[in-house]
Amino acid sequence: MLFLFSCSPESESNGAKNDGQDVEYTKIANNKFVDQQKANKAKKILSKHDEITSINAVNSDKNLVVAIEVHHNKRFQLTDIRKRYAKELKKKFPNIKTELSTDKKIILELESLEKEIKEKDISNKQIKKKLKHIINLMKEQT
Repeated sequence: MLFLFSCSPESESNGAKNDGQDVEYTKIANNKFVDQQKANKAKKILSKHDEITSINAVNSDKNLVVAIEVHHNKRFQLTDIRKRYAKELKKKFPNIKTELSTDKKIILELESLEKEIKEKDISNKQIKKKLKHIINLMKEQT
């Protein structure tokens, strides 16, 4: 005899769209440095999707780097999810180079950078340098 059980904190089979209330993201703003409105807009756009549980994003004048975490039961579809949302971001931000990752190391790097921006502990030049480093990390892992 074989029994199969599935564990889920909430029923997600209703197909309802996520209203962004249970997705973790922090709006970042710092008037002294690069405007983070594009990063905040990307977070708002992606927070409407059911699969996403956490979003981190930072932008410079030429780059937008976004890292997302997805529900554990959606991890098998990670490649498709990543492609779909990367395409969506490229469509919404045609004038800026967009990068999207689901890698935990990139998530942690962006969290740290967001915190520095929020606390005003970083200059414009440092933001660009750290974003370049994060983009290089993303390319290493692919």
